[in-house]
Amino acid sequence: MSYCRILATAATKEDIMSVKLQPDMTQSTYDIKICEDYWAYDNKSGFIEHVKELCKKYEVSPQVLFETVAQCYAYLDDVVCEYCGYPCPIEVPADIPYMRAKDNWLCAICEHALWRTDKENK
Repeated sequence: MSYCRILATAATKEDIMSVKLQPDMTQSTYDIKICEDYWAYDNKSGFIEHVKELCKKYEVSPQVLFETVAQCYAYLDDVVCEYCGYPCPIEVPADIPYMRAKDNWLCAICEHALWRTDKENK
């Protein structure tokens, strides 16, 4: 089963940041457009204002907006687990600069495996 992948971009001072989206197979093109617009947040304006604008534009409540966005898996393909290469999932736009600022990142599975290995070696 293949999922379509969409690129949402948001401009920042330093560079253009991209977020990869993997919509749920049940999402409509309308839902995908909501997700694209949500992830296009520029981190310059207020996040609450961004959400209000999207709710007004799509005539949905904040609850429906966030339920729609939650169905679409968002990740950074330029931030990957240093052990297995799994791309870094993100939940809110504020995660983008935060995760990119890290020197390294471990996915939950590798982090747990490393913790177990360290614990066993002690």
